[in-house]
Amino acid sequence: MSEIQDPHGDPLRTLFRQAGDVGQARAGAVPVARIAERGRRVRRRRLAALAAGACLVIAGGGAAAVALLPGTPPPVAPATIPSTGHAKTGQPSTGPSSSGPSSSGPSSSGAASPPPSTGEPTREGSGDVTYPPTMTSPPGGGASSTGP
Repeated sequence: MSEIQDPHGDPLRTLFRQAGDVGQARAGAVPVARIAERGRRVRRRRLAALAAGACLVIAGGGAAAVALLPGTPPPVAPATIPSTGHAKTGQPSTGPSSSGPSSSGPSSSGAASPPPSTGEPTREGSGDVTYPPTMTSPPGGGASSTGP
């Protein structure tokens, strides 16, 4: 190696210049395939970080929505109005009552008792849908009675 003389006379500066010259002589270009592979790895890492961030944002939004929404909704009242026997106890009767008239024969007023309500909407004679049924017509086409 030829020694380069530094005009300032600094031997350390001369050694660094020599090391730099040797490094430049040995350096070669990196193959394009290796550079492209590094670029693909960086891109995959960025996409993975973006996907993880998006999942965290969505999960955080869902957790916040669950925390802000009310719990279970309040109970809903039944759609039908209970009869007088049901109003006192709150429980439907399981059999015919002994104090009331028998349901097998016609009642003393001549009007039939209304059919039990199933909670389904019914169509009256006028074509209107009522929920629950509000009018019943007795057999024979007599005067109608209005329900509660």
